[in-house]
Amino acid sequence: RGWMGMVNGPATYPQPFGGGNGKSMEASTAVDSYPYGVSAIKGPEGGYSGVAGWKFPIEQCYPPCQGSATDGDEDAILGMIYLSEAQGNPADFVDLVVRGIISFASADLGFPDLYRTLPNGQRMFVPKGGSQWGGLLPTEGKFKSTQEPWCYNPSYFAPGHYRVFRDFARKYWKREFDTYLPKHLDGNPSTLQEMLAAYDGSISAGYNILYYSSCSSGAVGNWVGVKAECTDKSALNCPGVPWATTPYVGESGTCSASGTTFGSYGPDASRTPWRIAMDYILYANESSRVTIYDREGKPDPNAVYSAKTYLNGMAKQYIEHAQCDAVKGDCMAAGMTKTATYKLAAAFDQGPHTTCSNVPNAAQSWWAAFMAWPTFTAFVAPLDSLTESDSGRWLDTFASICDFSGGKPQGDICSISYFELGQEVVATMVMSGAVLPLGGTPATLVDV
Repeated sequence: RGWMGMVNGPATYPQPFGGGNGKSMEASTAVDSYPYGVSAIKGPEGGYSGVAGWKFPIEQCYPPCQGSATDGDEDAILGMIYLSEAQGNPADFVDLVVRGIISFASADLGFPDLYRTLPNGQRMFVPKGGSQWGGLLPTEGKFKSTQEPWCYNPSYFAPGHYRVFRDFARKYWKREFDTYLPKHLDGNPSTLQEMLAAYDGSISAGYNILYYSSCSSGAVGNWVGVKAECTDKSALNCPGVPWATTPYVGESGTCSASGTTFGSYGPDASRTPWRIAMDYILYANESSRVTIYDREGKPDPNAVYSAKTYLNGMAKQYIEHAQCDAVKGDCMAAGMTKTATYKLAAAFDQGPHTTCSNVPNAAQSWWAAFMAWPTFTAFVAPLDSLTESDSGRWLDTFASICDFSGGKPQGDICSISYFELGQEVVATMVMSGAVLPLGGTPATLVDV
């Protein structure tokens, strides 16, 4: 109800507020009104479902906060899907969730018309920063980006979420849902199959961008470039390769949308490991089948990359460069039951591979809890050099960093501040097995 309230927005602005600009209801309900995409869809009972403005109360910004935020939207809708499953998927709630899935695809991914076409004909959709900026939004025209163009945050990429959205929509789709789909700008209707393909296109694009914006250790840039400008600088789609010059914007340009450093493994990049870990947990087989394309958009037969590859690289960073070996049990502080965190910190603060040609700028210190905890989730993916028991010992080592016996967590990287605690909680849920696939949801690939 809280989320639906934010989608509807305050009564002092045209409703629904959604991811629009607060100037008209069409800004959130009409695909051909700025910003591009539909962020709120009216249901059979008259209420709206979709994605919300990025910050509430909206008066915290001047001018008032407006536009959706892709990272928050995808997490909220995933939660709604799990809630629907927990309730037995009642028809009215499924309707509400489907409208949220469609709104996310349109407002935050750019469905149906904001894409680039590879030489093989596949359409690549790139997650935007939100409804009004980033991704593939053009630099000119009616739908131009409000913030730095071609700027992309790899940690907004949530492939496991997108697969869940895709499969939930396919499994529970009804013919009457067709009317919820946004039209193409030429007026022709879009289809369910097009939306499912858009989710697959965003997964393919996201992994390719991650490949070109990360190091072997799993370090990835806060912000990277995805410039693939059309000849018509106001066009929404054309042939192109979003990762043609990643991590740079064009040949050597840089960007930042929040004040954090371009091409540096820092706060805005920190969520990447657990988002990729969730993809592995939810879709172990499908997340292992990723096609990597070269800079011209042609399949690279020599590139081997997947969720497991990414996670294994981060796990190896600990195994090879930490000052202890959890398998041998020597990561504990002398005479204590807590982990000696300084032994683990060496892997990233003193080890190699936290900068590389794909991540050219120095990383944030591992000692920030929001940096350290997400990296621990890498061990959910099996590594050839470790037995299942060995991986469990590494996870137990990380779980022994904090002491919860006194109520508030005590330890070197056991923060209770909002952002850091959020990363600690999510990472712990991923490591502990609390994230489970939805039962019976198919994971069949969609041909594009």
